[in-house]
Amino acid sequence: MIKQTARWGSAASAVGALMMLGVAPLGLAQDDASAQPDPPAQAAEIAPKAASAQMNDLSVAGGALVAVGDLGIVLTSADGKVWKQSPSPVDVLLNAVYFVDDKNGWAVGHDASIIHTRDGGATWTVQNYAAADNRPFMDVLFLDAQHGLAVGAYGLFKTTQDGGSTWTDFADPAFSETNPHLNALTRLGDGSLLLVGEAGLVATSSDGQAWTLRPTGYEGSLFSAIPRGEHGVMVVGMRGNAMEAADVSCPEWRKIETGTDKSLFGLSDLGGGRVAIGGNSGALTLLTPGKPPQALTPSKEAGLSLSTAYGGLAFWNKQLLAMTDRGVKTVYTLP
Repeated sequence: MIKQTARWGSAASAVGALMMLGVAPLGLAQDDASAQPDPPAQAAEIAPKAASAQMNDLSVAGGALVAVGDLGIVLTSADGKVWKQSPSPVDVLLNAVYFVDDKNGWAVGHDASIIHTRDGGATWTVQNYAAADNRPFMDVLFLDAQHGLAVGAYGLFKTTQDGGSTWTDFADPAFSETNPHLNALTRLGDGSLLLVGEAGLVATSSDGQAWTLRPTGYEGSLFSAIPRGEHGVMVVGMRGNAMEAADVSCPEWRKIETGTDKSLFGLSDLGGGRVAIGGNSGALTLLTPGKPPQALTPSKEAGLSLSTAYGGLAFWNKQLLAMTDRGVKTVYTLP
């Protein structure tokens, strides 16, 4: 299953990217929401130009694609080129989407929003919404149709055991005392779970119930991760930093040359050891074993500028799809 997500994380030097999502880095004041009433969620507007809105993440539902982004917009496509907007019960920025099978999917975003579909992305219902919380979810992952996790800013972490009918706050001593921004979840080749976030945070778990920190020696935010082999992982973050470990349970981290100093948010495995990475200010690069980083230039038909910020990346039907501020774009086709 494809699951590559947009990773807009946190740290004082990444304020620009965070303001794009409305997330303050730690150390910047949050509004005191304790005394504020919690208004009900508002449905997203059906917009003629929805396909050109900022999109943050994409997942596969059967033979179709489902993407989410700004203003609660949910898009579906059968070919990755023509996109149709689905009704959405929230009008806030959605950051991530995950499908556990052809029909059941969840999307998460601002105002602690969690929405669910049972029909492959055609219709959605609200499972969690708390505008007064003032914290966004950044990622969501389900182990099966019943057991799921959602993580976000300022230590926001909820789990469900019943398909999202109820969501419960979760805390783990590994990171709950500092409440860092939790940016991305992924499942490794051996089935274990991995979480990355602020201040070089990497943690692993066999079941999502107990987490172990895996020190990286890196103090910047990490925004995305993908499995490498059975026990390994690649992670990317601020200022072009990328690292890889062959076995994350006893990691020896190897720095990866990315050819850029721009913050990196998206990762996608293209097979054959090749990995695509995307980030700020036009950073879009193909990493091939034994070769220097290769900058990718989208075709003119994509309508993207040299300063485009690339969020989540997904490889589907030999196409590398990128989440951008102008919708989902095909930026590379594998020969």
